[in-house]
Amino acid sequence: MALLEDLLDQAAEALLAGNLAELASLTQRLESAPVPQDRAAAERLQAKAQRNARLLEAATRGVKAARLRVAEITKGPTLTTYDARGQKALFAPQGLVPARRV
Repeated sequence: MALLEDLLDQAAEALLAGNLAELASLTQRLESAPVPQDRAAAERLQAKAQRNARLLEAATRGVKAARLRVAEITKGPTLTTYDARGQKALFAPQGLVPARRV
């Protein structure tokens, strides 16, 4: 089952490097790889698969955070304050256009 273990290791490296294109190609190969028959190999594979699942969750959180940050930047400057009732209030200056770099 060295093939499946190698594929899982390559997937982990792709996740750590942020190489989503390589990860997509590895997914197809992982799905078609033979499944181990002995318990020791299955346990090793399970540990690696769990590691990859944690890495994938972290990558997903990173992408979501980046999307939110880009949306904040696109909206332009805002002032965040709280009113007398403790409710959050956002104030954006009127007539300002977000800065764009060329």
